[in-house]
Amino acid sequence: MSLMKLGSKYESITKGFLLDLPTPSNINYWYGLGVSLGLVYVVQVVSGLLLSLFYKVGSEGSFWEVVYIMQEVGGGWVIRLVHSSGVSVFFICLYLHLLRGLAYGSFEKVCVWVSGVAILFMVMGVSFLGYVLPWGSMSYWGMTVVTSMLGAIPYVGEGMVEWLWGGGSAGIVTLSRFYSLHYVLSLALMVVIVFHMVELHEGGSSNPLGVSSANDKVSFHEVFSYKDIAGLVVVLLVYWWLVMVCPYSMMDSANFEEVSFVKTPLHIKPEWYFLFVYCVLRSVASKLGGVVMMIMAIAGLVFLVGGSGLYRKVGSLYWKSMVTVFGSSFVALTLVGGEVVEYPWGEMGVVFSIIYFGVMVAMALVAAVSGVSD
Repeated sequence: MSLMKLGSKYESITKGFLLDLPTPSNINYWYGLGVSLGLVYVVQVVSGLLLSLFYKVGSEGSFWEVVYIMQEVGGGWVIRLVHSSGVSVFFICLYLHLLRGLAYGSFEKVCVWVSGVAILFMVMGVSFLGYVLPWGSMSYWGMTVVTSMLGAIPYVGEGMVEWLWGGGSAGIVTLSRFYSLHYVLSLALMVVIVFHMVELHEGGSSNPLGVSSANDKVSFHEVFSYKDIAGLVVVLLVYWWLVMVCPYSMMDSANFEEVSFVKTPLHIKPEWYFLFVYCVLRSVASKLGGVVMMIMAIAGLVFLVGGSGLYRKVGSLYWKSMVTVFGSSFVALTLVGGEVVEYPWGEMGVVFSIIYFGVMVAMALVAAVSGVSD
C-alpha cells in the first residue's frame, strides 16, 4: 500500500509539473523549442550511450574504431549519424530558443536566464569535446588551435593547456581525457537542465506581450501539448533529412582523413555552431583579448538580467529591432567565420564583431534602465 501511495504521490507531482502547469493563454509555437531541446538531449544521451559500448581509444587513436562502428556494427552507422547530426539539431533549436528569449524578454526571470546561459556554455563544451572523438584531421587540428589559445591566460593558462593535453602536445592522452570529460560533462548538464526547468515551472512561463498574465492562464495540456507535438514532428523530420538524405552535409571533408601530426588541413575551422565565436576570436589581434571576447560573446548575455517592463517602457518595435540586428550579426559572424582569414573576410569579421558586441551592450543598457524604472 505504501508503494502505491508513493507512486500516486510522484504521479501527481509529475502531472502537475508537466501537464497541469498554468500557462499563459497567448504563447505561440516558439515556446515549444524547449520541449524540442529536451527530446534532442534525450536522443543524444541514448545514442551516445550506445556508441560508448563500441567506441574505444586505441594506441593509434580512435579513427578506425569509428570506421568499425560505421561499417561492422549492426545499425552502427545509424546511431553514429543520429548522434553527430543531433548536435546540429540541438544547436539550431538552442539558438532559436535563445533568440525567442531575447525577443520576448525571458531575461526578466533571473534564475531561468542565468541557468540557460550556463546550459549554452556547457553544451558548447560537451560538443567541443565530442567533436574531437572521431580523431579526424580537422577535429585534431581544430582542437589544438582552440585549446592552445588558453595558454594566453595569465598565470594559469599554460598549466590548463598542459593538463588538457596531458603533456607538452596534444595526442592520444588528450583523446582519452576528452572522452572522459565528454560524458561526465554531459551528465552534469542534466542537473543544470533540471534546475532550469524547475525554476521556469515554479515562476511560470513568460508570454509574447511581456506583461503579467497571472489571471489569464490555462492548463498546459491539452491546449499547448499538441503544439509541442507538432514541433517535435518537425524536429524528427529534420533528423530524418540529416541522417537519411544528406548525412555528411554537416561534416568537414578533412574529418574523413586520419589524424596526421605533421600535416595540417589547408583551412582550419571548427563546426558551424562554433563559427561565430571563432570569428570573434580571430578578429582580435591580441591572443588574450581574443579569448576574453570569445567568452564574452556568450557570457555577455548574463548582463541582460534584471530588465522588466521592457515593452511598456521602450516599445516592442525598438527592442525587436535590436534583437533582429543582433541575430543578423550572429548569422554574419557564422558565415564569415567559415571563410579563409584574408581580405575581405578578415575585415568583415572585425566589423560584424563590433556590431555584435555593440548591440549586446545596447540591449543590456536598455534592460538595466527598464529594470530601474520599474
